[in-house]
Amino acid sequence: MTRLASMAIVAFIFTGSATHLLANEGGPVCRQQSVVTEMTRQIRVANYYSKVDPRLVTEQPTVNPRIVRCQVCVEFAPYDTVRFGDRPVGRCLAHGFEVEIFPAGFVVYDRG
Repeated sequence: MTRLASMAIVAFIFTGSATHLLANEGGPVCRQQSVVTEMTRQIRVANYYSKVDPRLVTEQPTVNPRIVRCQVCVEFAPYDTVRFGDRPVGRCLAHGFEVEIFPAGFVVYDRG
């Protein structure tokens, strides 16, 4: 391997790590306000009355340092009058997302 190729690989690794560190300065990526807002928006397309609790968001790193997996608790209260009467029963369904980290922000992908 040539010296120039070695330097390019080291620069690439450093750049990827620096991007990840800069994006994480404000805490976990999956709990960033802009990320939670976008996840909530995407979930509400399918179920308008559902909510995402930011306290119940988990994050897992991936092999790619620019991508993290998020799992959120989608809170909803369905009515089932036959089983529960006239009151809704709160439920929490796990929903997965992937967030790609860029120097200028994040891109949220719905992975269901």
